[in-house]
Amino acid sequence: MFCIILIPMTTLTLSGYISENKVSHFLSEMLPLILLTSSTAVFGYYFAVVKLNKILPWKKHMFLRGLVDFAMVLAVTSILMSFMHSMYDSGNLFSRMMAFKEQNLPIEGMFALPLVENILFIVAIETIELVSEKNELELNLERVEKTQLQTKYSALKNQLDNHFLFNNLSVLSSLIYEDIEKSDQFIQEFAKVYRYVLTISEEMLVPVEQELEFIDAYLFLLKIRFEEGFQVKNDLDESLFAQSIPPLSLQVLIENAIKHNRISKKSPLQIHIYEENNNIVVANNYQPRDTPETASTHTGLKNLEEKYKLISDKIPLFGIQGDQYIAELPLINQ
Repeated sequence: MFCIILIPMTTLTLSGYISENKVSHFLSEMLPLILLTSSTAVFGYYFAVVKLNKILPWKKHMFLRGLVDFAMVLAVTSILMSFMHSMYDSGNLFSRMMAFKEQNLPIEGMFALPLVENILFIVAIETIELVSEKNELELNLERVEKTQLQTKYSALKNQLDNHFLFNNLSVLSSLIYEDIEKSDQFIQEFAKVYRYVLTISEEMLVPVEQELEFIDAYLFLLKIRFEEGFQVKNDLDESLFAQSIPPLSLQVLIENAIKHNRISKKSPLQIHIYEENNNIVVANNYQPRDTPETASTHTGLKNLEEKYKLISDKIPLFGIQGDQYIAELPLINQ
């Protein structure tokens, strides 16, 4: 901005078109006013650009955003010119500009100067915001990569921990002597669970259909283990299958329900999976254990919240509602 103002003034002074008195008057009276209005414009543009980036992003509305920016520049320029005019009594600002006309200099340049300045202001601010957004995306990408590694580790740890292996191998050992066909199916579903965990460990989102195929295998193992003490009702419609959720989300919620509730033939754990307001809801009857199986750290639920923060502005919700524990997973369109 200083270069735009001072370089032409210096050039004209050295050429003899403008006297040193006029330059001194400009620097002492007009320049502070120009700096004040320019600073106001810059702050105004900054807040406007930040707001527009949210409601009218360049990526989705490039042409319309360009028009809005240009219209904003014209409006701000007009307002600032009117303000500067009002600060000088009897139109002295414009009478001073007329002195340039007497020297056969194009007066249009003096009116074009604020417009050029404002265009440069908004271009600079848009560029700074673009670079800042790019840096933020790169930072988020690093966080996503770290989270993917953590997801892979946590998933393998959860599925391959000693309790999970011991419980399922014990069930399998009993089934072999009781029902060979069912034991063979148990082994197949057991393999599906591990295969899924290994194949999606690098993914941040998976289709609902894919997640439900895994959950069917996971639930089969649980039903064999808990028998009549474990009941699941799945009311998800096929119209949701193309939408996405973070992998192992449903498994985390079901595992959480098992960990913190009593499960018996007399008091079965009842899990209901359905859709509501574009959320997958996993609800279970709330019957907390007298003595928890393990100390709760809520790590699984916290990990789910972190995953959603990285990929969406939606967040999962968890809580007790009456005699039900309700967990809501927002569906994501890719």
